[in-house]
Amino acid sequence: MEKLNIEIPNFGELKQIEEDLYWTQFELPFRLNHVNLFFLVTNDGWLIIDSGLKSDHSHEMWNNLLNGPLCMQKICGLIITHYHPDHMGMAGWLQKKFNVPAYTTEKEFFTANKLLSMSEEEYSKLFNHVFQRAGMPLDQKNEMLKATRLYKNRVYELPKFEIIKKGKVFNSKNGKWIVRTDSGHSPEHISMFDEKRKLYLAGDFLLPRISPNISDNFFDPKDDRLGGYLTYLNDIKKIGSETLVFPCHDWPFKKGNERADNLIRHHENRLNILKNEMAEKKINIMNSIDLIFDRKIGNEQMHFAIGEARAHLIHLESIGFARSETDLNEVVWYQKN
Repeated sequence: MEKLNIEIPNFGELKQIEEDLYWTQFELPFRLNHVNLFFLVTNDGWLIIDSGLKSDHSHEMWNNLLNGPLCMQKICGLIITHYHPDHMGMAGWLQKKFNVPAYTTEKEFFTANKLLSMSEEEYSKLFNHVFQRAGMPLDQKNEMLKATRLYKNRVYELPKFEIIKKGKVFNSKNGKWIVRTDSGHSPEHISMFDEKRKLYLAGDFLLPRISPNISDNFFDPKDDRLGGYLTYLNDIKKIGSETLVFPCHDWPFKKGNERADNLIRHHENRLNILKNEMAEKKINIMNSIDLIFDRKIGNEQMHFAIGEARAHLIHLESIGFARSETDLNEVVWYQKN
């Protein structure tokens, strides 16, 4: 992997990458403290890719852009790569402001709509079940349940989406961008490849510094998200070493094929750690978190850690290495087959 010599924009600054491709960053109030948004210039206007978190900062940055470098530009549409709030959060606000088409995939829309439309009781019940299955201690579970409504607080009412599938083409002034969809970090994540110019808008699936979180599927406890992600990594290596990769976090780079190999090894190492532990005894999700992370996980990161650990355990079960059983307290345990 090789970092590109492109200066990172300040928050809300619009940086030109190609004649028809622009980049900005918005701040996030998380450990991962920023998100990259991209813009394609088309013959019909500017196409926005992702929207930022619903926050005062995002409002300020969008107003700065729309009253500054974009003030004389026509906005023609909005693509949301996946349902996570730092990408979906301002989508409804933007569509309402510009009355333009908004695009995402069916599974990303389903997940966002489900999380936003659930009642408080349904939401608490869902996450209580997630935490209970993981084997989380009661005191910690009660603390975690107080903060489970964060998605609804960070995402506007959804726009009216046009559902797109892999193979969909978006044309910019100088490029032809082909949509691919993949499972792993989210259920049907959009990334876009301009093959002729060797430009890849990777979303959250191919990041240079960290491994994307492999998200837990709250609504399907058997969904092998890690298997989907490993399939993606093996396939995306075909972009080769010269394609310029523009991710939604951190900085642009090339040699994405090498980065994909590195991420495959990262997950294979975690799988081997769990295999070795299961050769000795059965384990649950909370046990697995202690094994595969090299740091103590606080409650603010615990959602992500549960998803990551569970994804690895589900994958081991899906390939036949492990089997699971649920005890009388509804905790799921995994052991070697």
